[in-house]
Amino acid sequence: MKSPLIDRLITEKKGKPIILGHRGVRNGDVPENTLGAFEEAFKRGASGIEIDVESTLDGELIVINRWFLKSQFDVFPWEKSREEILQLARKKDIEIPTFLAVCQFIKKRENTIFNVEIKSSHHFICHTARKAIDIIRSQDIDSQVIISSFDMNTLLTTRFYHHTIETAYLFRSVDRVVKLDDKKTWRYKINSLINRTGIKGIIVGVDTLHPEISLFPENVDQKQNLWQSLARRMDKRVNAWTVETQEDLEKAMSAGARIVISDNVKSII
Repeated sequence: MKSPLIDRLITEKKGKPIILGHRGVRNGDVPENTLGAFEEAFKRGASGIEIDVESTLDGELIVINRWFLKSQFDVFPWEKSREEILQLARKKDIEIPTFLAVCQFIKKRENTIFNVEIKSSHHFICHTARKAIDIIRSQDIDSQVIISSFDMNTLLTTRFYHHTIETAYLFRSVDRVVKLDDKKTWRYKINSLINRTGIKGIIVGVDTLHPEISLFPENVDQKQNLWQSLARRMDKRVNAWTVETQEDLEKAMSAGARIVISDNVKSII
């Protein structure tokens, strides 16, 4: 279900956008997805943060983007234990936080929004989602949280273990894959077309749709996308990512988005 707290925060904005810092801040003086990046996002005027959560080889939850980790250390989170990954990161003076530490950080900031993107998935039960829910409950920050994912199984697991937390389906114009050869398959091509419609989010019963900004109509006169029509008919919230310019912001707001995720918080406030 939609979070009453987030509904209230949107109402209090009186039509102005709520801006979340994408991975805190990116391309700045502090590494993304770190406590320093989250502090910096709030200093720049963000009303909340968006983070990435992954499971390590030993089943621990860390806050990191898998593609960032791969580019920096040539390893994916699930290939090493938490301690091994932390040791690699420290060599570049990067302090990767645990998910618990970030939840404790958010708990001190009432009336802020915490978008938790869960990257890892598993067959049948997404253990990352289940563990994340347990930690969120332990810190009593459920009302501040949106759990988002590109993965249907992750969202179904979230809903099974937490009936009231707000969930969001992420979708983009071009899907990313771990193995590049997968892009050559018909399965990938067909799945990408389906994903762009947002229909998977409707099927699993999410509260919110998170389309990439490139999927929004260029102007209000343009014909609505399927996901827009479905969101309006079914009273789903629409949030946008990643919104970097005033033009992007206007496009998102015209299509009904009231929460946007941005790498450049200052430029769109």
